[in-house]
Amino acid sequence: MSVIWTSPSALWLLVLVPLVWLASRFSRTNFNPRQHLLQTIVRTAVLTALAVALARPVFEVGSSRLSVVYLVDVSYSVSSQSVTEAAARIGELNAALRPDHHRIVAFARQARVMADSEALTQVVSADDETGFDRSASDLDAALASARAELAPGHIPRLVLFSDGNATTGDVASIVAQLAGAGIPVSVFPMAPRELGDAWVEALRLPSRLAPGGLIAATVDVGSQRQTSATVEIRNGTEVLGSRAVELTPGTTSVVVDISLDEAGAVTLEARVTSPGDPLETNNALAQAAWVAPRPRVLYIEGTPTSARYLESALQQSGFDVETRPAAGLPATSDGFESFDVVVLSDLGRSVLPDQRIAALSTWVEQFGGGLLVAGGEAVFGEDGYRESPLERLLPVTFERKDEPEIALVMVLDKSWSMAGTNIEMLRISAQAAVDVMKDEHTLGIVTFNDSLDWTLTPRQVGPNREAIRAAIAGIEPSGHTLIFPAVEQAYLALQKLKARAKHVLLLSDGRSYPDDYEALVKKMTTEKMTVSSVAMGAAADRELLQNIAKWGGGRSYAADNPRDVPQIFVKEAKDVTSPGFDEELLKPVVKHVGFLAGIDFTRAPQLRGRTATVIKDTALELIQTEDEDPLLAYWPIGAGRAAVFASDVKDRWAADWIRWRGYGPFFSAVVRELAGQRFPAWSLDLEVAPARGVSRSVTAIVEAREADGQPKNLLRPTVRVEAGGSPRDIVARQVAPGRYEARLTTDAAALITATLVDPVLPVSAGLSRRFIPDAGAEYRFRAPDGALLSALAASTGGTVAPDGESLRSGDADSRAARRAAWPGLVLFALIGWAADLLLRRVRIFEK
Repeated sequence: MSVIWTSPSALWLLVLVPLVWLASRFSRTNFNPRQHLLQTIVRTAVLTALAVALARPVFEVGSSRLSVVYLVDVSYSVSSQSVTEAAARIGELNAALRPDHHRIVAFARQARVMADSEALTQVVSADDETGFDRSASDLDAALASARAELAPGHIPRLVLFSDGNATTGDVASIVAQLAGAGIPVSVFPMAPRELGDAWVEALRLPSRLAPGGLIAATVDVGSQRQTSATVEIRNGTEVLGSRAVELTPGTTSVVVDISLDEAGAVTLEARVTSPGDPLETNNALAQAAWVAPRPRVLYIEGTPTSARYLESALQQSGFDVETRPAAGLPATSDGFESFDVVVLSDLGRSVLPDQRIAALSTWVEQFGGGLLVAGGEAVFGEDGYRESPLERLLPVTFERKDEPEIALVMVLDKSWSMAGTNIEMLRISAQAAVDVMKDEHTLGIVTFNDSLDWTLTPRQVGPNREAIRAAIAGIEPSGHTLIFPAVEQAYLALQKLKARAKHVLLLSDGRSYPDDYEALVKKMTTEKMTVSSVAMGAAADRELLQNIAKWGGGRSYAADNPRDVPQIFVKEAKDVTSPGFDEELLKPVVKHVGFLAGIDFTRAPQLRGRTATVIKDTALELIQTEDEDPLLAYWPIGAGRAAVFASDVKDRWAADWIRWRGYGPFFSAVVRELAGQRFPAWSLDLEVAPARGVSRSVTAIVEAREADGQPKNLLRPTVRVEAGGSPRDIVARQVAPGRYEARLTTDAAALITATLVDPVLPVSAGLSRRFIPDAGAEYRFRAPDGALLSALAASTGGTVAPDGESLRSGDADSRAARRAAWPGLVLFALIGWAADLLLRRVRIFEK
């Protein structure tokens, strides 16, 4: 037993006790000393009792008495058989436990104490006359009612029989209260009603909707039998899309493609129709949605003839796309103001001046713009974005994380026409290329006139640099020009070498005899070799050399001045020793789903190449290759967002992707995520709390921003709310920078519409949000929510499906009973006061 002092400050009154004894010492009464002492003792006891009573002590006495409240779900979604079984189980538990106190509480929309198990089964019987409202399931209020029925001073036990599918109330709140009070809740899952029914369980929409584009809406349809059905989505009376499906027992997810014509608030209704369906109430589910204006995309494509693939995919998904060449990139940040996202595809650094990149950076970082950079050959190397201002904005760096094995064969013209300055520049160029190559790289040199020579057979550069220098210095002009055999020899030599990158660099200043160059070069590209060409001087066969480079997937150079050739050779050697792209089949692997949820990558075809990149430390890598190289990376930067797709978006590396059904949804999801960061001038959201009884709390949230994202303060925006009655205009109060809230309480069953209306703020006209309560929630016969029931039991210290022994031997084996002591102390003081009066009148120690 222990004592708790409710108001301990009252104990200070005990300091008056010595005054009682002091007063008795100077008393002038003529009672004998013994009676005088007795009077002082009685008065001391009265004063002490009153002081202690005012301190309100409470005695805690341990108790092992058990109080059990059985809480049974009798809502319409639960089968009558489950309720009957619960009643039988309650009898078994009572027989095993023999509790000192127990109650049975039935609940649906409200909770009610039942007299016994028979009364419980009567509620779900066909001839029930109690008027029990079974059209909802309020687990929150039911647990609160059950807690109130527990006997004080007893060991508490709550036993819940339910399917866990609450349709109203806030379960998390009451569970936290029960856990804090140390009241364990044990649970028994209950089976749903079996009618052979089908119903709409949920309507899932993308987070952002835009008019004009295809929207993949997902309808989750529940069924208790195998049947055929038609699933459709409507906007009012207009059918936006429908699908015929086969339903199996359980939940079937059906994707329906729909399109919305206009921006604004809409109410979409998903409906399922199946033959022999026994219940109409649950066949439809309405959901409010906001259709935002179409996002605007500025698409800058390095290969304009291939822009149609991404342009068409984005337009079909609800984007307004404006395609421009590189020169169309705005030169100031104001030029980007009308766009939400900029897409840069396969653009070399040379076509994007620093001034335009700086304007783009300002727009992204300060004004919340979105940027997508797609890969291609042009974005890497000396002409790419490595260590550029644009690279700083992006979630990757344009470099390789590996050092590939390289084999380079130079095919050099040494015919008579090369005599003089040309041959001297050839030697200087070849040597300059060797100087930038690494020791582990492989180099071969074929020189040709009307025959060919292996001036240097393929070998590693490192241990042979002096021999390579001597071989290059010994090249002398002679003979006529015959290109084909020399290129063929380079091909045959590279066939035998093991290297990740194989490249041929061809230089000539004359014309050669015709041959089947295209077939030869295509055989080389089939074996993953690349060919670049240099036409030295005006007499060179530029058309042939350009075609060889085109067929070989390399670069074509025209050097009118021989002194330009060394720079070309150095550039080619640098690029081949650190190739900026891999042209090989790549399988996309999803690392993080993120905003790509709903896209089936199991059917995604392979990509044919990628730009070499390395992910930055704080970036999010969503898709990678099987070798863990990044394909799609994303990060927020400043007020905006940026992403890099390392492959391309057109008919080179993505040639198979543009025919994939997921091509449009994939890039739409990426662009839509990037577009979401722009700051609207005004925004409106509805925060609707769970219904509590017959009402619910609603908060309309208004945000006001400048174009650069800075908050607008000290405004008084007006929100018009309709919730089943006359419209009400409520002035939202500022609660944070740029944030305003209007709070109200509405009927739990009311359709709620909130519209931002203010004559002073015309830009906000028509901004509206809507909430539609689910009137048929109780009639969606879902399987028991085992996760919620298990979490409820674990959070409070209960168990799932307990027997009598586990209920009795819970964590708390005793519970203190509290008893207030002040009534007894006051009674004692009253008796003492009467005794004191008596001692003043009667002399009890005298004859």
